[in-house]
Amino acid sequence: MLPGIVERWQPLTVVFLLLTSFATGGCGRVLLPPTPTAVAGVPVTPTDTPWPTATRRATFTPVPATPSDTPTATMTPTPIIYVIAKGDTLIPIARRFGVTVAQIQEANGISDPRRLRIGQEIIIPAQEGDGEPTAVPTPTPVALQIQGLAFHYTTTESMWCLGEVENLSGQPAEEVQVEVSLHDQDGQLLALGSAYTQVDILAADGRAPFAILFPAPPSSFAQYQTRVLGGVPSTHLGPRYPDLVVLDTWAGWLDEPGAGNYQVRGEVHNVGQAQAENVVVVVTLYDEENHVVAARTVDIPPRTFLAGARAPFEVTMTPLGAVDRYDVQVQGWWVGYEPPLATGTPTPAATP
Repeated sequence: MLPGIVERWQPLTVVFLLLTSFATGGCGRVLLPPTPTAVAGVPVTPTDTPWPTATRRATFTPVPATPSDTPTATMTPTPIIYVIAKGDTLIPIARRFGVTVAQIQEANGISDPRRLRIGQEIIIPAQEGDGEPTAVPTPTPVALQIQGLAFHYTTTESMWCLGEVENLSGQPAEEVQVEVSLHDQDGQLLALGSAYTQVDILAADGRAPFAILFPAPPSSFAQYQTRVLGGVPSTHLGPRYPDLVVLDTWAGWLDEPGAGNYQVRGEVHNVGQAQAENVVVVVTLYDEENHVVAARTVDIPPRTFLAGARAPFEVTMTPLGAVDRYDVQVQGWWVGYEPPLATGTPTPAATP
């Protein structure tokens, strides 16, 4: 597809009903659900699905727990990293390195070995002299911080927890996963949820939003706790395409400020020399207290971006409160990516 053809495409419009909340001491936000009705819950996903409308009443203020400790860098053994190539399965990989399939699955948390993807990095457990596997070395953790939390009850009797993770280290991070737990006044656990960030790789000193759905939340809770479950240094980009940029962004109210429709639009440009596919933009909205009041991942056509191609995007939202600022990030995948051969050592670090 020629760039000129891409430029004539009509902007993609996504209507997003924004969830807002009631401020809770500058650390989180909570809304109480309306009077229960017989409306059945509707499954919702954090990407490309309209969000349920939130209500405005609030009668309690949860107390945020002490933030999770920031990981401290420690000296760890250098793991053997293997990059999945086209046609790879775990059986020949295990035979090649003298380990069992079960050991590889356990070391990498692989529940379904049929779902390996090209460019995926896996850790190969090292062997001791007697043939018994040694403990799998853990990659040095990166410093990650959870912030901007807001809780939103919905009319479907579920609740969203929105927030973001900031990368405080000087290197990119990936596989970033967070956990949020809800507790009563005595500290008893009421509900637990987790999610990965909506950006695959957090740039050095960058940030990325996350959204956790509680399908059956408690009617109230007194406090919450947050924890970073995972996050490791990104040794190389793999099949992720680095040469996509967002240009000419604009955001503002289409109706009366503070009410009605809020729109974010701009253009994605492939500034590299290769083709990209599965391109998405990640849009995050913040209020004046830096709470995340919306986080959305949107697919951008065309499916394949030629070198130099451009494509517009347009996201229209219907917030119930003020929007102070916005952020737009883009990511995509490399068409025809050829993974490097396994060498037994990690690939040198790369910056997105």
